[in-house]
Amino acid sequence: MASTLVNEYPEVLHATRLRKSYGTILVSKGDRHFNEERVFYADSTYFSVFTLPLVSGDPKTALSAPNSVVLTRETANKYFGEENPIGKTLTFDNSTDYLVTAVSENVPPNSHFHFDFLASFVSLSYHTSTVWISNNLQTYVVLKENASASQLIAKLPGLVSKYVAPQIQQAMGISFDAFLEGGGKYGYSLQPVTDIHLYSKLDDEIEPGSSAAYVTIFSLIALFILILACINFMNLATARSANRAKEVGLRKVVGSNQFQLVRQFLIESILLSATALVIAVILVELFLPAFNNLAAKQIETNYFGKDSLLPGLVIITLLVGLLAGSYPAFFLASFQPISVLKGKFMAGSSVLRSGLVVFQFVISISLIIATFVVYSQYNT
Repeated sequence: MASTLVNEYPEVLHATRLRKSYGTILVSKGDRHFNEERVFYADSTYFSVFTLPLVSGDPKTALSAPNSVVLTRETANKYFGEENPIGKTLTFDNSTDYLVTAVSENVPPNSHFHFDFLASFVSLSYHTSTVWISNNLQTYVVLKENASASQLIAKLPGLVSKYVAPQIQQAMGISFDAFLEGGGKYGYSLQPVTDIHLYSKLDDEIEPGSSAAYVTIFSLIALFILILACINFMNLATARSANRAKEVGLRKVVGSNQFQLVRQFLIESILLSATALVIAVILVELFLPAFNNLAAKQIETNYFGKDSLLPGLVIITLLVGLLAGSYPAFFLASFQPISVLKGKFMAGSSVLRSGLVVFQFVISISLIIATFVVYSQYNT
């Protein structure tokens, strides 16, 4: 399929095949032996499709020869230490020597597949196979800049009628039309790489994926907990308003207006939110390794660089500070100087405060119930 797409469809710029090894492979170097699971085979065009940078070696020729292999930086250190691995050999299953032709950067944790060894696809005996009805490979394509994915998808039935239909007829002894009339189905489509991990519903993906529903659920839980914290702050700030009442009265007597007071209290709230952010980041960095080990994940924090978290954290900090501080700020700024200096002031709307407390308990109880439900399902 890969070569056919490049040769017959003008929308396709590059294509490459990828196949994960079945089971484990015993990889040996001298007296060092490891059972490796993350061994893949790929076409020489792999580095034209995927942008994983090489530490050393030529991406155009690294996978062009039989029995050649690319190692990740971590794997190269594992087998060769400080020694330059280029030109050295590794033995697979005590039978075949593979020449190390390049070293790549480690595969990012957020990739939908991860390899330690990337061997040349031409090392496999069936690399020139013309059998279309054996679907045990992943084929990736890069479309040209102005190409339309939907237009290419519309052309893919031509692959079936031209190449697949004759092989189905030969294998099953019936025409392709009879195959379809009998309930058979056969077709191809395209799936964006960025959709695979969270949105793919296909069987036999190269690695188990996750679900966008989990991201949504955990995001909503985090949002609810953040709302609870904001409500707590509002209630505590208004409950302790007596401590700031005389300050507000004196400021108004000496000329401060309501806008200045609201601005002051909102800035205080934002600074408190920023302090909480710093503490939260420190706690995340301390506990993330243990969490990754517990959850068998490789979550990383990227505060700077491409797709950084920093802008989002700044925006959330500002929103939380403004949201949590809005009601206390306007409430405190509304005090009348004469009343507060005489010790007479209202402690805030009891209806609003009661409503916030009720809402807070509703969310808390709902989360507790949901936790017990998930726990009981997990143990069923």
